[in-house]
Amino acid sequence: MRMMRFLNDIFCKCRVVISTLVLLLSATTACDDLDDGGMPIYDSKAWLNYSVAGYNETSISGGIKGDPDYTYKITITAGTEWASLSKTAQVKEVTGRIGIYGTAFLICFDHNETASTRSGEVTIKISDGTSFKLAFSQWGLSDSSEYNRAWGEQPAYKENANYIHKTYYTTLSGQSVPVRNYSICYDLEKLVSHWVAYPIHSSYTGGSFKTRTDAWAFDDAVTTGESDKDNPRYVITYPKIDQSKQQNIIRGSYGDADRSLNRGHMLPSASRYSTWMTNAQTFYATNMFPQNGTLNSGKWGSLEINARNAVCRDTLFCVVGTLYEAGTRQIYSRSRSITVPSHCYKLLLRTKSGNTGKRISEITSADEIMAIGFVWENTADGNNTSIADAAVSIAEIERRSGFKFFHNLNPEIADEVKAQKNYDAWLSKF
Repeated sequence: MRMMRFLNDIFCKCRVVISTLVLLLSATTACDDLDDGGMPIYDSKAWLNYSVAGYNETSISGGIKGDPDYTYKITITAGTEWASLSKTAQVKEVTGRIGIYGTAFLICFDHNETASTRSGEVTIKISDGTSFKLAFSQWGLSDSSEYNRAWGEQPAYKENANYIHKTYYTTLSGQSVPVRNYSICYDLEKLVSHWVAYPIHSSYTGGSFKTRTDAWAFDDAVTTGESDKDNPRYVITYPKIDQSKQQNIIRGSYGDADRSLNRGHMLPSASRYSTWMTNAQTFYATNMFPQNGTLNSGKWGSLEINARNAVCRDTLFCVVGTLYEAGTRQIYSRSRSITVPSHCYKLLLRTKSGNTGKRISEITSADEIMAIGFVWENTADGNNTSIADAAVSIAEIERRSGFKFFHNLNPEIADEVKAQKNYDAWLSKF
């Protein structure tokens, strides 16, 4: 009998201990689910990765995050006549569960070939009671429509009847959403771009595609491989650049006009090895300028390699351009009168650490950014200038070209950044 009472006492005490442990574990679990304010750690969020699309673009992407068990409903509440939540069907509302990794979504539409900007709105409701209204818009067909951007490389728009500002889009390896390849300011009179602006990042050179396509073509050519690169189909994007207003360099360089000149890439082919079309677009006539061959294969080519070595997680932003000073001349090649620039330049800008996770416009200290320019005379003698001696400030190129570069820099630090010319600091990146 005494043994029975002893065992019973032990059992009761153990039950109390077990109950206490259960309560403690429950409390711990509850604390894990709460932040310091006693609220769930899953804050419901909804956003658009950007809210304004160009007239050539066909989608805007967004995302939702929150408790994985929450459900959501996405509804297009304005712009229903032109926007959809599906690429293949007119879907105006979708529902689902957020999931552990969140939910990505697309707002899809066609090219806007009208002159008017169109606006829409998407409403996102989450089962915890939160609601988000996100506005979006797509520009109308306009030469200046790409310039409300936060792209780090983007120069300021400059009004001129002879200038066409245009951005070419591509799809990178393993991705389905188009991204910008490069932008140009093209001169219809000179038949040369004043500048070509582009990002350098591993996403543009990653993947299994490592081929120089040599798909020489007028702009807007579309090819898929070797079988059709010499006979492309043309899918016109706007603003349209008539082929008669482009250098006719499809079958070769400038021939008898001047055999010292190469078809000089402004965005190098080797900086675009992600997919066939990403590389093929670098062979558009609008990306070429008549460049002295000695310089092209010499110091200029070496700087292109250096720039690719300076890639960083934050992105390296580049502008390559042409100047028309003493030494500018005309050549006549294949029924085209083309202006040969007197000088060519390359501008580079990136964060010093390379891993801030910030947009250039978000940086408020010039000490976080490094910037430099390089300029050469577009002659064989120009190649005698070393890369170090070719270094200049971006401010000098602005003065000589009349263009404003990297216009998304915080205005309070822009002048200080553009005055930089520390070549030694870049050597460690090259």
